[in-house]
Amino acid sequence: MTRSDSRVSLPADGSRMMPADAWYLFAEDLRTDQFLVYGFAGCPVSVERAVGEAAERARACCDLRLKVDNPRSGLGFPRWVLGDVEPGQIIVHNSDQLDWPGFLQATSRLIEQHRLDTAQAMWRLHVFVGVHGVPASPGLPSTVAVVQMSHALADGVRSSALAGVLFGRSENPPEVAPLPFHFPFARSFEALRARRELARDTAAGRVAEPAGPVPALSTNNTPNDPPILRTFVRHRTQLPGKSATIGALIAISEALSGYLLERGEDPSSLTALVPMANAGLAHAHNHSGPEFIRLFPDVTDRAERARLLAAEFADRKNRRQHAALATNALALANLPGPLLRWIQSRALPQSVMGNAVVSSVNRGPADLTFGGCPVVMSAGYPFLTPEIGLTHGIHGIGEMVSISVNTTASNISDINTTASNISDIEEYLDRLNFGLRPQL
Repeated sequence: MTRSDSRVSLPADGSRMMPADAWYLFAEDLRTDQFLVYGFAGCPVSVERAVGEAAERARACCDLRLKVDNPRSGLGFPRWVLGDVEPGQIIVHNSDQLDWPGFLQATSRLIEQHRLDTAQAMWRLHVFVGVHGVPASPGLPSTVAVVQMSHALADGVRSSALAGVLFGRSENPPEVAPLPFHFPFARSFEALRARRELARDTAAGRVAEPAGPVPALSTNNTPNDPPILRTFVRHRTQLPGKSATIGALIAISEALSGYLLERGEDPSSLTALVPMANAGLAHAHNHSGPEFIRLFPDVTDRAERARLLAAEFADRKNRRQHAALATNALALANLPGPLLRWIQSRALPQSVMGNAVVSSVNRGPADLTFGGCPVVMSAGYPFLTPEIGLTHGIHGIGEMVSISVNTTASNISDINTTASNISDIEEYLDRLNFGLRPQL
């Protein structure tokens, strides 16, 4: 898991949005809002007071006051502007009779039907009080808070830091140092030189080869149905492997390969898209990028699979940290807004790079509260794309780790039938639940 740091973020009012952030606004056909779930033991004595405290914390954080000013022409880059926290950004839902499955259904509807208008607000806080059966809670009705946040405002690490501010942490999110938009030719030359260095390092074996395309599977079908959400919560010691991320990858590899094999698909090249942090100082609110991890489904020995996954993860992280990728990002900073919009609109890959998404973030110690209620778990549901309709979120807080699934009936279903079947999804989830056993 990746852990956020605590440097102060001082965004410049009116500064131009970086391409890495603007991409999420230009991708209008995708539901890219993040949904960060926090479960708190019990219910606040005063929900109104708890909401007021969260709003005051938001007003004291520059990032949580940011909004988007879109160019009138609709062609250039949006700009960041400072605003105020509006009363409607924190919503208390009627949840008196809600249980955990009902809460997941409510969150699914939020994902499908309630996208943020970033000119009005970059985030919302949805509060559900009195939810029954919240994982890791002591058994009494509990409070679940969902931080809905624009991906343009933050990647997974940064959004977790901002959510922490809402729930009482004093640390601000990592610093962002926007670049001036000039000297494009010099930066392009530096990027070309860095790419040649990366090629030399790859040829010499100092850096792993780039990931290649893999065969598409049913999980790569375009998701056309409502999202289906599930979450398993485990103590860290209950997971296989030496880290929560590797433990989850082991379980996902076993569950997904076994599920696909039974349905006549070949999972031998099964690969996961795993976001990883970029090297160096962040120049955008999104300071990470995709890497592709082989899941080694043909390796039957769990300990050997864990070793191979750890080595593959380290190789991908080493490549992600290479200076060439940071230099490329600097060169792209000068990309004209209309060109980025055009590239995004034509972003239809000719080959599949991954069959599922696995996003992992350590959300820190269990020191968050809402209205005096302590946090007991945290989860998240990475967004679906036209190319990948099965995503997993691995989120730790304190000693508890949540493994969450976001998919649709059109992505996890029997490929030999014409009708999607919800029982197929439950079968995959049963396999995943079994795979989360600690034994290697």
